[in-house]
Amino acid sequence: MRDFLALLAQALVRAVLLLALMGLAPAAHADAPRPAPGVFKCMGERGTPVYQGLPCPPGGELRDLVADPASVSIVEMPVRGPPSVAGAPSARRERSPPRAPATKTRQVSGDPLERRHVRDGMSEGEVLAKLGAPDVTAGKHGRRARWTYLPAPGDPQTVTTIRFEDGRVAGVERTLVR
Repeated sequence: MRDFLALLAQALVRAVLLLALMGLAPAAHADAPRPAPGVFKCMGERGTPVYQGLPCPPGGELRDLVADPASVSIVEMPVRGPPSVAGAPSARRERSPPRAPATKTRQVSGDPLERRHVRDGMSEGEVLAKLGAPDVTAGKHGRRARWTYLPAPGDPQTVTTIRFEDGRVAGVERTLVR
C-alpha cells in the first residue's frame, strides 16, 4: 500500500505542477510581443502600396496607420459667384462660361407646307416627291411603315407622322409641339 500512496502522491504533485504551469502560461504569453491591431501600409510588388492587417516586413513599411492615422483632405471646389472687387486680384481662377452648342441647320428636302396636304391612299412615291425623305422611319417599305417629319421652318412646332400599309398612306397624324 505504501507503493500505491507514493504513486498517488507523485501523481498529485505532477497535477498541481501542471495546473500551476497552465495558470502561468497566459501571463507569460501576454508579455510576449503581439502584432498591434490596425492597418499597415506596406510596399508591395513593383512599389505599389498594399494595405494589410499585419505589420510590414522589415524595410517595407510605408505608414503605420494606427500610430500615424491619415488626415482628412478637403479640396475646395471653385464656386461661381459675383466678380471680385475691381482691381483686387481674384483668389480663384474664374472659368469662362460654357459655349452654347453649335446648332446644325437641318436640310429639309421637299416643301414642309405640303405636309398639310397628305391624304389617305397616296403612294410612298407621291409622299417622297412632295415632302422629301422623312426624318425618322420605322418598319419596312412596302407592307407597313411609319414615317415621321419633325418641325421645320415651313411647318414649325408640328410633328407629322404618316402610316403606310401596302405602300399607301393609311393614316396621317399631326401633333403640335411647343
